[in-house]
Amino acid sequence: MTREEAPTDWTRRAPPGTVAPIVRTFLSIALLASALLPLACSSGGASLGDFSKACVASANLSEAVCDCVAKKAQAELSDDGFAFLVATLQGNDDQTAALRAKLAIPEAIAAGMFMVSGPAQCVQDLATS
Repeated sequence: MTREEAPTDWTRRAPPGTVAPIVRTFLSIALLASALLPLACSSGGASLGDFSKACVASANLSEAVCDCVAKKAQAELSDDGFAFLVATLQGNDDQTAALRAKLAIPEAIAAGMFMVSGPAQCVQDLATS
């Protein structure tokens, strides 16, 4: 086949009625990526309600204090740091270990120290309001 006879459109090289292997591979990768994207962007599914419930159960604090602490934690910590704290309060050792491995050292320190200062700040804020 000479240069003049070679097809200029790459889709003409694929047999009629089939998708070229490169396109099939690209579509497979795109489909897989779109299916996994929500998992990659999630913070472990931790919510303010999850935090509050775990806080009341494990820290023996009032619901009002735990709601305040949850809001502070979500505002001050990274998504993974917040999820780590929720998993710790829930006693979910597997999720805690997985999240600990993902956290950068400053994130782990911030999450670990949060429960030292966060509840005290909320008790003080609630007492003065």
